[in-house]
Amino acid sequence: MLSRLAGLPAVLLLVLLAPLAHAQPAPEEAPPSESSSESKQAPDHEGSGGPGGLIPETSDSRTRPGLFLGDEYRYGRMVLPLRVLADIVAIPAGMARWEAPDWAAFSLVTLMTGALMFPLDHPLDATIQDAIHRKLGPDHFKVWTPVGDVLVNGAIYGTVAGILAWGLVQDQPRAVQFAALVVEAFAVTQAYHLTFKLLLGREGPNDGDGLGRILGPSESFNLFPAGTPSGHTASLYAILGVATAYVDSLPLAVALHAFGLLFAATIVMDDYHFLSDVVWGGAMGYAIGQWVVHHRASRGAPAKVGPLLMVSVSPMVTPGGAGVAAGFRF
Repeated sequence: MLSRLAGLPAVLLLVLLAPLAHAQPAPEEAPPSESSSESKQAPDHEGSGGPGGLIPETSDSRTRPGLFLGDEYRYGRMVLPLRVLADIVAIPAGMARWEAPDWAAFSLVTLMTGALMFPLDHPLDATIQDAIHRKLGPDHFKVWTPVGDVLVNGAIYGTVAGILAWGLVQDQPRAVQFAALVVEAFAVTQAYHLTFKLLLGREGPNDGDGLGRILGPSESFNLFPAGTPSGHTASLYAILGVATAYVDSLPLAVALHAFGLLFAATIVMDDYHFLSDVVWGGAMGYAIGQWVVHHRASRGAPAKVGPLLMVSVSPMVTPGGAGVAAGFRF
């Protein structure tokens, strides 16, 4: 029971942040003319509808804005709860506007996840967990316990709260906007991850025979918080997606991705989730975070394609040891 409530403080913290994060919207800046080259913010009508909200290199496209896209849906123009509802619809609707690289990234994550969780007699997910158990032994140090869960997530979301508090006290609207976008991406990610998890009703590494069977919605509440995708990984990568799109810093991006890989690896090593749960959750959360910045940040706010656009994150085990692997699109 305690493990089911371990993440509750973090959720409550972000819920409490929501009204404050919208309290001081960034001042609206005049939208740039079509001939201006100074703004980094891609207009929604220029086709940036892919998984990362990719900014096109050219502005030749003159397609109509997608569903629930446009300046009226951006930070400072629409309240946070309504933006979240619009996001939940706009993101899947935007798939019709994806280009070849977007579909390639989506296919890579889908195929990797499907291969790992395919319901064989002994799926790859279970094989990887068995290898981890043989390598580390049953008594290895675990980060992810009910207490560790509270401490790790408290540190992460406490940092977001600290940024918001600093922004409010020091009158730093960009810091306030960053916190608001994090809350928005977190909320959208929860909506998607809980929908998939409750529909699948998949066993976790510690359930049943550890084979990750898919039992359907009727068992999902009994298995929760285990299941696919990983809510822990999805939530963290939603924050990373916002941060790497909002802050133009290569060292910060590298540091955040390194932390994300370590976070994801320990989730698998400590039997909190299967590898497929982490791959799916990480890719989904990161894509949502990037999308929120590109489509919801106010005009004039930073919006960029980070130096690394992560499409998958994979702790891996080999006969000679254990490590992590990641797929990137540059």
